[in-house]
Amino acid sequence: MAGILLVLALTVADEQRFVAITTSVNAAIIDHFSALFLYSAVALLGLCLYIYCSPLGRMRIGGGQAARIYSPFRWFAVSLTTVIAMGILFWAVAEPVVHFREPPDFSGVEPGTDAAMIFSMSTVFVHWTLAPYAIYTVAGLTFALAFYNLGCEFSVGSLFRPLLGRGLAEPVAQVIDGLVLFAVVVGMSAVLSAGLLLIGDGVQFLFALPKSPGIYAAIAGFIVAVALLSAASGLRQGIQLLARINTMVFVLLLFYLLLVGPTAFIVRIGALSLFDFLIDFFPRQLLWSEPEGSRWSGWWTTAFYASWFAWAPLSCLFLGKIARGYTVRQFILVNLLLPSLFSVLWFSVFGGATLYFDSVGDGSMFAAYQSEGLAAMAYQLFSYLPGSATLSVFFVFACLVSFITATDSNTDAIGGLCMKAVTAERMGSPFVIKLLWAAVIGVIGWCSATYLGTDGIKMLANLAGLPGVLIVLGSGISLLVLARRLT
Repeated sequence: MAGILLVLALTVADEQRFVAITTSVNAAIIDHFSALFLYSAVALLGLCLYIYCSPLGRMRIGGGQAARIYSPFRWFAVSLTTVIAMGILFWAVAEPVVHFREPPDFSGVEPGTDAAMIFSMSTVFVHWTLAPYAIYTVAGLTFALAFYNLGCEFSVGSLFRPLLGRGLAEPVAQVIDGLVLFAVVVGMSAVLSAGLLLIGDGVQFLFALPKSPGIYAAIAGFIVAVALLSAASGLRQGIQLLARINTMVFVLLLFYLLLVGPTAFIVRIGALSLFDFLIDFFPRQLLWSEPEGSRWSGWWTTAFYASWFAWAPLSCLFLGKIARGYTVRQFILVNLLLPSLFSVLWFSVFGGATLYFDSVGDGSMFAAYQSEGLAAMAYQLFSYLPGSATLSVFFVFACLVSFITATDSNTDAIGGLCMKAVTAERMGSPFVIKLLWAAVIGVIGWCSATYLGTDGIKMLANLAGLPGVLIVLGSGISLLVLARRLT
């Protein structure tokens, strides 16, 4: 908590100094640790494939007679919406156009060409499919087996128990939990900041209310309040209900845009980009062509992976907790393969539609980005579609529900982590702790949206991801130990 309060105080007291400090630290992370993020994510994907094919894949989380907490669809809905939060809403429209109009020099493609279009979409697939989900899958699966099958405590330190046994001292475990809380709260606040920018632009578009700190504060307060109401009702009520609503909203948005948008173009560009992504997987994933000294990966691939790594150590507690009664192979299917397929569809539809209207509109989408920022691009896209006002309202609702769902599940995990209150028999956590941490997340998210903007949000993600990658790599080694011990 002390580290988080320090970040908050620096942001409010001296914005320029805080930005200067975070910029320097961020540059050091990019220069020295980008390869760690990239290679770790690919290694974790390979580990998922190995575990899926190994005898461990047949093992049931919690034992042969373990009862399921959720039905298969509810389990998938909660897992999906816990992980993706608002990321797909913010970046599905913004990222493809930026890569299309501003591809890096080392890519060898000309801006605004068909080659740049395929580069942009295949790059998006790098950031939002397979390897990123493998990060969550490895950490979540390791915790699920440690918690249910080995009887370990509800702690991030349990990720290391299979590797270190009782050699992991309790003070060390508490330090790990503290680092995770710092990383995930800063990372979660960064995502909330992106959501505030996106919803703020929607309020301005729909109601002509100018973006301001007061608007951002009201939105953040509403999100936190509803998330707390849901979290208070527990796993089987509020969280799963919000997750199902969230998933259905995503599906409705997806099919509506596919139906009324440039369908043939979306299918063509999505298929070509997916093929390019798969045949050039390792060079693209590991950025072999990026020259030394380039900072492009630090603002894109490394930044995204850092955000995933920042969320993973805490999210794995929740993902592992809700997986009781399912097999290891089912866990990998629901947390890795199915979300990746969903992301391919989502980004193909939204990214493809955005690229189409930008190309036929002489760069109108990119112009919206330059004049209004990344968040405004979604509403620019909707202006080209039938029922744009209704669609914008629906989209703002999707943003609200999406982050409420993620806040709900993560504050549930934070509550259990802080109080050590969760056991395999007692799944709840104290409401007052959820209230405290939800308020902290909301305040930091408001500060970064008000003072830092999109670039600052990316820097926060990078800072939060460094401890996360070390923890998740440790969990991967533990999972290999479990594969030998439990089979």
